Amino acid sequence: MIPTLELTGYNIPLFTAFAFVVGACVGSFLNVCIYRIPLDVSVVTPGSHCSSCGTPIPWFHNLPIVSWFVLRGRAACCGVRIDRRYWMIELLTALAFAAIFWKYHPQGLGVVLVYALMTAGLIIASAIDMDHFIIPDRFTLGGAIAGMVCSTLVPALQGQTTAFAGFTESLRGAFVGGFVLWAVAMIGSKVFRKEAMGMGDVKFIAGMGAFLGWTSILWIIPVSAFIGSIFGIGMIFSKGGTWGTRMPYGPFLAIAAFFWLFGGSYATDSYFDHLKKSLETAPLTQDAYKP
Repeated sequence: MIPTLELTGYNIPLFTAFAFVVGACVGSFLNVCIYRIPLDVSVVTPGSHCSSCGTPIPWFHNLPIVSWFVLRGRAACCGVRIDRRYWMIELLTALAFAAIFWKYHPQGLGVVLVYALMTAGLIIASAIDMDHFIIPDRFTLGGAIAGMVCSTLVPALQGQTTAFAGFTESLRGAFVGGFVLWAVAMIGSKVFRKEAMGMGDVKFIAGMGAFLGWTSILWIIPVSAFIGSIFGIGMIFSKGGTWGTRMPYGPFLAIAAFFWLFGGSYATDSYFDHLKKSLETAPLTQDAYKP
């Protein structure tokens, strides 16, 4: 088992800052994955290079977040504009890693590392979905497998204490997530007479269920639908879109899953606790007719 972190109030901010720096560096690698994976190119070799002229990028021009602003958003080699999404993903990953450490370090290093791994996968998959309207199987089916393995190694992810219990809860989460969203997709296709949702989204939420457990699905699906609706309405009024405009659903699922880590789990658990207490204290109904 991975030990818990023994931290004091003095070094928690220091380790949180360290998590931010690690997240920024990981975010730089995520940018590589987002660009290369859809092209079926190795994410390891060749090293970082300008996508316009092919010139290798020196380390001092490849510093996460900082380099984009120092270079004023343009490549030092040929002056081509660098997409601002690079530093935004680096900053997003840095903030996410810092927040995960800050909230979950009392539960142990294993929980922190797994949630950081899951978040990295969510960011890559969401960005690829935004660019190409696909979510590669390595982040959907692979995510489900990774969630089961991680839940076996770190049962605390599922609120369990044994490896077998962690695995079974993860398996249940993957099944519930995939089945529920598949049912929603089928019903939507019947109602609207067109494909309402891709199977990539179904497999994507199955992976989330494997990491977060089946109760998370009761949060992720409605919250992602709400966020997607707000975004869609805003796009219609601001950019002249239509009700038939195609939007990737993966990013909304990912946002809802991340919100689950920072409040959604508490809200859902509180609801189930209240429901359980209500059922336990509810008086038994008696037959009106007594012979």
